[in-house]
Amino acid sequence: MVGILSSLPITGTGSALQANAGSAGASILQASQANGTTALLGDIGSTTKSLITQVKANANQRLVDQQQEIEEQTRLRQSTIELQNDRWISVKAQVNNAQVAVDSGRESIQEVANSLLLLRGSVAGTAEDSEFYLGQFNDFINKINNEAESAGNQFNLVGNINPIDFTPNQIEYRNNTGIGSTSLTGTYIGTHFRITGDDGTVWEGEPGTDTLQAYSSLGGPELKYTTEDDVEINRATSTRNGLNLVSYDAETRAITVEVTVVPTEDPITVTGTLERTGIGIMQSWFYNDMATEDDRKAAFDDIIRAEVNLTSAGAEVEKSAAIVSIDQRRANQALDDLTAQSSQVRTDEFDKLEEVRIKAAQQFLAMQANLDNLSREQENYLNAFSGFIRGPFAQAMLDINA
Repeated sequence: MVGILSSLPITGTGSALQANAGSAGASILQASQANGTTALLGDIGSTTKSLITQVKANANQRLVDQQQEIEEQTRLRQSTIELQNDRWISVKAQVNNAQVAVDSGRESIQEVANSLLLLRGSVAGTAEDSEFYLGQFNDFINKINNEAESAGNQFNLVGNINPIDFTPNQIEYRNNTGIGSTSLTGTYIGTHFRITGDDGTVWEGEPGTDTLQAYSSLGGPELKYTTEDDVEINRATSTRNGLNLVSYDAETRAITVEVTVVPTEDPITVTGTLERTGIGIMQSWFYNDMATEDDRKAAFDDIIRAEVNLTSAGAEVEKSAAIVSIDQRRANQALDDLTAQSSQVRTDEFDKLEEVRIKAAQQFLAMQANLDNLSREQENYLNAFSGFIRGPFAQAMLDINA
């Protein structure tokens, strides 16, 4: 910060008229005898050089103060920008998590679509090998449900529905550095059912498993079953071999089903209302284990409806994708703007520092030129004065006074 002035040349062509006029008691005669005006009026060049050095020091200090002020202003501006940048980075991280949920949802939808396609083959195969293809059919149903639940709540737009009212999962994240937020409403690509009995008992299917459990009411405690041997167990059964469809009315959704808790004991007859959610495909028991061509047709019809429902679910995920894309662009634009602002702050700092350096140098050179002009005027005066001292009249006057 000092170099720009310390590198400037110090020149001196004259001196102040009153500097170092000699020691106390010096007389004009003594000055004459010293042979020259230097002893009479002092060292003009040395005085001028001293003044220029002092001017340079003052100018350098002013330059340092101005540079420090500019650097502090830059630091404050940069600090503000960095704070905003950190906030937007945090926002961008949350938006990126939402994008992960969108991408994961898309992948899960494709996996379920593949499973539905394979289900068609399983249904057709039951006409030839019922046991093998029924097992395969139910395996694909479990795979579909497990795919829907393959991500946690914060990243799942296709599963994790509310088990009571079947409302879809929501993902919420910040979309700016203030209080703004975005909520993405998910969908459900699994298949879930419950039977609410006429007596209020709720038989709930457990997605991703082969279990049907009885509860005292919706959201109530699990019910128990006492066997003929007086052993208390859960009132539950396997959806693979513990259910037998007696009747179902598609319009009213009224259903009657026999539930076998213990294979060696009589089944429980449950009459109530069937409620389905998700894409709607059921396990093989609902289609009478594909026993007839009509049963297989019923399964094919539900697969077609499931594919339509899956397409609708995909549209919901794409809505979320569009929202996330807008938030991503906003965050990216904000970060780009902050990067540009940071670059501009550095450019402004450089320009201001350069401006004060040039101005300081110009001021110093102007002052040096003024001192040089004054020195030349003094030199002219001294030259004229020295000629007078060497003249006969001046010498005579000096002798008389001596």
